[in-house]
Amino acid sequence: MMDLITVIVTCYNHELYIEECLYSIFKQTYSEIQLIVINDGSTDLSNERIKRTIQESPFKNTTYISQDNQGVCVSRNLGIENAQGKYLLFVDADNFLDDSHIEKLHKVAEEEHADIIYTDLYDPDKQEFFLHSRDYDFQSLIEHNYIDNCALLRTSVINDVRYDITLNRKFLEDYDFILTLIIDQQAKPYYARGLKLNYRVLSNSVSRKDNHTSREYFYEVYLYILKKHVLKIKDAVFHAVDSHLMSLENRLSDLTNHLNEVTSYVKDTEKQFCELLAEKDEFKAQNHQQSEIIRDLIQDKELLVNSTSYRLGNSIVKPFKYLLKILKNPRLVKKAIKRIYQYGSRQIKKMPNPKTYGLRILRNMQRKNNQNPKRLLIYVIYENQNHLQEYKLLFLESLAMISDEILIIVNGELSVHDTSTLEKYGKVIFRENEGYDTAAFRHGILTIGKENLKQYDELLLVNDTNVGPMSDLKKIFEKMSKKQVDFWGISYGEEQPDITTYNPYQYIPIHLQTYFLVVRKNLLSYSGFYDYWLNLTDTNSRMKAVGRHETVFTKYFSDLGFAHDAVVENNQDSAMYIHPLKMLQAGVPLVKYSAFSNYDDDRFLWQGLQRNSEIPALVEYIKANSLYPMSIIEKILEEMKAKSLRQDILIIDGVENQIPQCTRYRALNKAEQLRSFGYNVRVINSSAFRLSDAEFAHLVIIYRCGYSDQLAELCRLAKQFKKTVLYDIDDLVIDTKYTDLLEYTQKLSKSEKANYDANVMGYGRMLKLCDGVITSTTKLKEELGNYQDLVLLNRNIVSQELISISRKHMKDYTQKSEKIKIGYFSGSITHNENFELVKPDLIKLMAEYPQIELHLVGHLLLPKDLMTFKSQIVTHDYVEWHELPALISEVDINIAPLTKSIFNEAKSEIKWLEATLVKVPTIASNIGAFSEMILEQQTGVLAKDGEWLEKLKKLIDSKSKRQYIAENAYQFVLKNCTTDQKNDELVGYINGKN
Repeated sequence: MMDLITVIVTCYNHELYIEECLYSIFKQTYSEIQLIVINDGSTDLSNERIKRTIQESPFKNTTYISQDNQGVCVSRNLGIENAQGKYLLFVDADNFLDDSHIEKLHKVAEEEHADIIYTDLYDPDKQEFFLHSRDYDFQSLIEHNYIDNCALLRTSVINDVRYDITLNRKFLEDYDFILTLIIDQQAKPYYARGLKLNYRVLSNSVSRKDNHTSREYFYEVYLYILKKHVLKIKDAVFHAVDSHLMSLENRLSDLTNHLNEVTSYVKDTEKQFCELLAEKDEFKAQNHQQSEIIRDLIQDKELLVNSTSYRLGNSIVKPFKYLLKILKNPRLVKKAIKRIYQYGSRQIKKMPNPKTYGLRILRNMQRKNNQNPKRLLIYVIYENQNHLQEYKLLFLESLAMISDEILIIVNGELSVHDTSTLEKYGKVIFRENEGYDTAAFRHGILTIGKENLKQYDELLLVNDTNVGPMSDLKKIFEKMSKKQVDFWGISYGEEQPDITTYNPYQYIPIHLQTYFLVVRKNLLSYSGFYDYWLNLTDTNSRMKAVGRHETVFTKYFSDLGFAHDAVVENNQDSAMYIHPLKMLQAGVPLVKYSAFSNYDDDRFLWQGLQRNSEIPALVEYIKANSLYPMSIIEKILEEMKAKSLRQDILIIDGVENQIPQCTRYRALNKAEQLRSFGYNVRVINSSAFRLSDAEFAHLVIIYRCGYSDQLAELCRLAKQFKKTVLYDIDDLVIDTKYTDLLEYTQKLSKSEKANYDANVMGYGRMLKLCDGVITSTTKLKEELGNYQDLVLLNRNIVSQELISISRKHMKDYTQKSEKIKIGYFSGSITHNENFELVKPDLIKLMAEYPQIELHLVGHLLLPKDLMTFKSQIVTHDYVEWHELPALISEVDINIAPLTKSIFNEAKSEIKWLEATLVKVPTIASNIGAFSEMILEQQTGVLAKDGEWLEKLKKLIDSKSKRQYIAENAYQFVLKNCTTDQKNDELVGYINGKN
């Protein structure tokens, strides 16, 4: 008869490892085992996973004990009390055994008549030995601990010996227990050479927390243990203490020598640092000098290119150059003709209509300059701070001195006090904050009315982005009154390609910038002016406002013969934004508020520019040459600098809702999760991303974006400014070694496959540039560890909006129906192979149960062998996510089959989550995230290949079982899988960074 061996597994918060540990015990070649599993108050999913796994125990004598957290000493003593075997083996939940481990330990114990059989410790994660043990020698054991607690112990020698509670939650408790067995019980240890325990070295184990690894703490515990036994083993204790004292003395000598070396190194480094600082200053001066030279060269080049001689010479040389190319390659003729046509078309679009010339003559005849014009000011305000900023009031006050009537349009809301202040200047109208200042100007013009506009000689359209005036506005208006124009502004914007995609001219012409426009009588009284504003709709994005109005207004009315001009005509290099000092010196009376954001050279880097900041010199110029209050300037600069201290999180969405499920779970839901912890999170589409979007983010998350030069530059700048960039990926689409396994990709044509692979390699390249990876499943985390050192698990969780929608479509189990509806929500074309896994069983079920109705939803081609059951099959088109809960709630059973592949093992549990929210039970393949999250027969059903038919039948036959599982799953998901305060590795990492 075989000896009974008691195996005691103690677990505290080891949800990631407990199943592997238990299964390794189940697979032991030694079968006469009493298994005791003790859960010491785990706060993670350990309890659920133990309950699920222990049901598969092959041992009749299996006990599960779950208790409040009391510490490992209490847990092991409890295990000893319940042990019935001749031998006892402690196994920590984060360790696991080789299949024949217990059999071999037992054989050694019997052959060597040993009481404590111990082995080497092997780290399975690093695939190297953590500890090579040694043959037993009492004196060496007193000095060095090399017997692990997971040694096979003869129960008879334990007798009344228990773990010392004084050492609970400390360390060396196992060392003390083994020593006590040897000293008090004369237990015989034996080293089982060649055997190993799979021993994980975790950073969060008790012995590694707080100061447990400090020398002082170690010796405090170690001396306590020696003191307990000193009367029985005086000589051994004396030699042990002497040995350690000598070690400490040698260590002190080493440290002293090391200190001298470090001191010398620090002095050398300090000297090198001073030399580097001097070099840095020298390089900075050289860089500045080179920047000036480059700027001068660029100006010289522009002068040369625009010179008459250059253009004349170019007009002679170019035709001969192109002719030579065409003679060498006649096929270029067709391309040349096409390019000439395109160029000609663009130039024709830029040319004024012949009608324009006649209209200009007419406008010149109609134009009359009024020396004392009646002015109407429409001043637009948007305030995002608690109180109206002082610079806005100061500019309004200056405008009020030259205006006869004032209409103030407020986008959004203001306090009662601020409203009262504004009402001193004119009428105040509030509107919704939409359409930007363009829509606000339109609102003001339509409020005044077409006929009333004609009463005024000048209309001033001014927004609140102007800081000033730095000079007398009256003189500016006097200067411009002498010009024969119908409308004027402060500055022009440059001609450039249409970056907005909304400009009707298909390019951006030279245009007056609309932050400050003055429209005179001749244009005001023209009926088309009012109609222009009447027909101007939808400027609800910055690009729409710029593309449909700001870059259109000037050319539109210029083509109708109306003349325009600017206070300063320089429009190169975004002068008002980048060169505010030069513009002020040229006669502009104001500074754009946004220009102050470029308060140092680094600000330009986040715009992809190499420029020197003019702001420091600008401040000094304003102080010396104007009466403008410097306290306002200083406050603006403080606000700008405070923005750089913000702790924002930016999520860049590479999917851009093309696959709505991906954008929701990996971008929007993540943002909602992080906001629940108080973080300010912004989500932006990758196509709309600009470097400046990341300027004030301390953390950038790039979700599923392929490589681009802009994102590579983002990573480079992030490292320079000590920001963190994490790559988020929820699929193994980062390497073709994974995607080549998909049935879908194997059916692609050669060109389609090349394009697909290029995208995959782009994802992989981008991932490697980032500081770490975020992912959605344990398997993904494991695989991505081959590509990045830092991999954070951030499971897919459900949003509050989806919970709310799902509540409206909850499964009603009180309703009676003869039909049993089974739903398969495929989602995408990659999932056909998964349906094939369950198809044979579904065919058998539909033949056996005529009341079964199979609902197929999404991108799935109906196989021919299902046509026989066409009357039992209902197909649904792919639906939007907010309609999905209603559709899922119509079925009785949700199926989620996955074929076994590394790609599928990495997939997440979304199908289970979404069905659970409407209380529909799920039966899923027993792999990957499904096996991690579903508690068998409690929150779902897990089916291995070959089990689908039997397990589906049980669900079909029992409505109460379906309801029981659905209710349990619903409560579990609401507690563990929602965006509200969901703590996980990502949140822990971010909190740790802050």
